[in-house]
Amino acid sequence: MPTNPVFTPVDNSGNVIGASGSPTSVTVSNTPAVTVSNTPAVTVSGTPTVTVTGTPGVNVANSPTVFTVVQPPVGLYSESVTSRTANGNTTTQTWTNNVATAIVGINVTAFTGGTNVVVGLQQQDANGIWQTLGSSAAITAATTATFSVGQGMATGAVLVSGGSYRLAWTVTGTFSALTFQLSVQGR
Repeated sequence: MPTNPVFTPVDNSGNVIGASGSPTSVTVSNTPAVTVSNTPAVTVSGTPTVTVTGTPGVNVANSPTVFTVVQPPVGLYSESVTSRTANGNTTTQTWTNNVATAIVGINVTAFTGGTNVVVGLQQQDANGIWQTLGSSAAITAATTATFSVGQGMATGAVLVSGGSYRLAWTVTGTFSALTFQLSVQGR
């Protein structure tokens, strides 16, 4: 059976047109001469922000220019400081925002008596079982900590838009005081 050939567009120098090093950056080669003066800044109102890398005040003719699109963070969950001296979890959250990465923030304001606390981000699977997508390192004092979950992370977890999520924590030792605040932002 014959196969369909794949057409890959290239410019006069043999560079693939539209090729990129990663899904978040695009490299443009052999562009017409452009002179950049002062501080280069391109801002798009609304969602994406475009960042231009290069040296201000220098003619960057025929030099590659990298444009990076950065999605601003989306607040997915936030709470006030709460006392928690035993294992537990937040209520179930449904995140309808289409985000690839979740950044979990932990603000421990009181830590007395116990050994540590570990906070994890869980997603409910199709069988109704809570699966931990990622978690913090063991927190052993009043401090702030963060961890990220999503595509490209070590766990390779994929966040599902409209999926059920919760934050869960496990305490080790007997705490006389353990208070912390949780928040989640997505990108």
